[in-house]
Amino acid sequence: MKRTVISDGGKYAAAVRADRTGLLEISGFAAYDGSGHEVFPGDLLSQTRYVLSELIAPILNEAGGGMDTMCRLSVFTTDIRQWPPVWDQVQLLIGAPPAMTVVEIPSLVGKIAMVELEITAATNGKSQVREEVRGVDRGAKPVLPKSMAGRDWELHAAAFQLGQGDLVFLSGLGPTDGDGNTIGAGDAGAQTRQIISSISAILREAGGSLDDVIRVRVFATDMKNRPAINAERMKAFKKPRAVSTFVQVSGLEKDDWLVAIEATAFIPKLDH
Repeated sequence: MKRTVISDGGKYAAAVRADRTGLLEISGFAAYDGSGHEVFPGDLLSQTRYVLSELIAPILNEAGGGMDTMCRLSVFTTDIRQWPPVWDQVQLLIGAPPAMTVVEIPSLVGKIAMVELEITAATNGKSQVREEVRGVDRGAKPVLPKSMAGRDWELHAAAFQLGQGDLVFLSGLGPTDGDGNTIGAGDAGAQTRQIISSISAILREAGGSLDDVIRVRVFATDMKNRPAINAERMKAFKKPRAVSTFVQVSGLEKDDWLVAIEATAFIPKLDH
């Protein structure tokens, strides 16, 4: 399955069209080696190249795709001023540019990470190994190259490849009740529980469940709250857990929010 650029925005594609079947959702990745150590301190170009060549490319290949199947690339960087010359270099690895969003954020996971890349690609739907997930083929299967199998995948999967089914896109949710009141003021764990409860209720209404979540984006106001937030995610979601991007932001919709979460779910169409 090939992507189709339907509007050329110049430096980046303004829009890309792709079939849903075979769509590949890849987790947000920063430059960590196989032992979990950050690499290339202070070097945005080398960090970006590492993520693309050592992490993203093997996943794309495992899913039957390549750099030319990339539809969307989201770039979260701590130094946006350095990005234009970096893009001039790394575009040579990608080829024709996908649709892109580039934003500057105050902090990423880790001490020296300068960039995190999150990707959606249009693959042919034929990964090297088709897996049964939680006892049933749910239409979205995890993709993990052997070269990356030794990494820690407890919190999130590397990627999910989609089959036949429906995507459900949830708005970014904060820790509020039905009346808009903030739940768990000052407690990131309690706020995360409230958000996950809201996600669960919405998905039940859509005919799905938390088990159908394939991607989450977590926006936190302070990286110090990451352990509490992730602990609640580990309790609520079963393995293989959704692909994930976790970034620190300067502020959220309400002053007393410590976290907001955006989710995408995939509800399969099952044969009966």
